[in-house]
Amino acid sequence: MTSEKINKNELQNREIPIYTSMGMFIIDEIHFPDNTSVHDIFGGGGSFTIVGSRMVLTRKESKKAGWVVDIGSDCPQEILDELERWDTGAIMRYDNSRFCTRGWNMYGDNDFRSFKYLTPKKRIDIPDLIENKHLLLSKSYHLLCSPERCVNILNQLKTLRNNDSPMIVWEPIPDECTPENLDECLAILDKVDVLSPNAAEAAAFFNENEPETPKECERVAYKFSQYMTKNGDKSGVVLRCGKLGCFIVNSDKSFQKWFPAYHNPKYDDFKVIDPTGAGNTFIGAFCTGFILSDKDWDCACICGNIGSGAAIEQIGMPKLTFDGEIDLWNGKSFEERLNIYLSRNPEIKINSTEVLKKLQRI
Repeated sequence: MTSEKINKNELQNREIPIYTSMGMFIIDEIHFPDNTSVHDIFGGGGSFTIVGSRMVLTRKESKKAGWVVDIGSDCPQEILDELERWDTGAIMRYDNSRFCTRGWNMYGDNDFRSFKYLTPKKRIDIPDLIENKHLLLSKSYHLLCSPERCVNILNQLKTLRNNDSPMIVWEPIPDECTPENLDECLAILDKVDVLSPNAAEAAAFFNENEPETPKECERVAYKFSQYMTKNGDKSGVVLRCGKLGCFIVNSDKSFQKWFPAYHNPKYDDFKVIDPTGAGNTFIGAFCTGFILSDKDWDCACICGNIGSGAAIEQIGMPKLTFDGEIDLWNGKSFEERLNIYLSRNPEIKINSTEVLKKLQRI
């Protein structure tokens, strides 16, 4: 791809994003082991990362969550209403000649999940950013893709941005997490800021089962961390470990720490309904928190866990409502969730006022 200069006069007064998702908007149907199912569910990796970012941003900054949303002729009005309520920096592309990208999900025992597309997918790629040049100036991107596609996107971004390097969080696509792709994965880790697979995906690169204890998770994370050299101690592995929370280790191991999951079964408000999208929501919230806090690992991981905690409280997206100027996600503000999370996990050793200041919310 040839270089195209970014003329700021062409940005049409659009906000420069703090976070940009290159994931898709998908409408899901979900089938459960008891033969029940739900349909027309607002989903997609791109959508979930954006809701995570939007939780961390205030309403005043909401348009700094950037993405492209392809809307077909069959999009339910309630989903369109919810997209409007988020008030993000979405580029809404309407095309009545096609259906929305739709997905089929099947859940089974022992966290089994199967997925397939029901309609042709419309992937977001570099030409979509060129078409919407403000997205090319984003401070961070989430890439959910193969190693080969990751390198291709990064090379094009480098050219288009005149060697300016945004923050990149790479999540290897699950099907590519195999021993055959390990060398290719390791070879590109010096080009990304954060590697964030879940624990099962990371272990699969080594033909291992999903790690079930903190020590096993740490051992897997260490296998990657030494290759994360892009930005010194501000590059690292953020391993998402389900009910254990997340483990972060940076490139030189000077920062390594566990952050518990938001929901804990010992509390009365424990609510885990559907894990779909939790990992993507974590990453959107993590990225946004990382940029806002000037790359503070504590703030970013706290944001990630708050985001994923809200994502699993229902089927589909957490519900946004308003109390005056305050955003409520499933009835709780970000600040309320932050206070709950930190009060239950004092080992994190940071208070909510410090976090809110670093996130530029107060």
